[in-house]
Amino acid sequence: MAKRQTVNVQQPLKRLIGYARVSTDDQVHDAQIDELRAAGCDRIYQEHGSGASRARP
Repeated sequence: MAKRQTVNVQQPLKRLIGYARVSTDDQVHDAQIDELRAAGCDRIYQEHGSGASRARP
């Protein structure tokens, strides 16, 4: 009887990326960043600014 051979195939690494955004100068990212880190985010992008003041098409 032939022996079965097992082949280990590595799965690609998955990355979790977070995005924290506040819109006013009075707000801070701290709570959002804490939650994103707790969720296991490898990288966190931060943005500060209001969409209301941006030029729109």
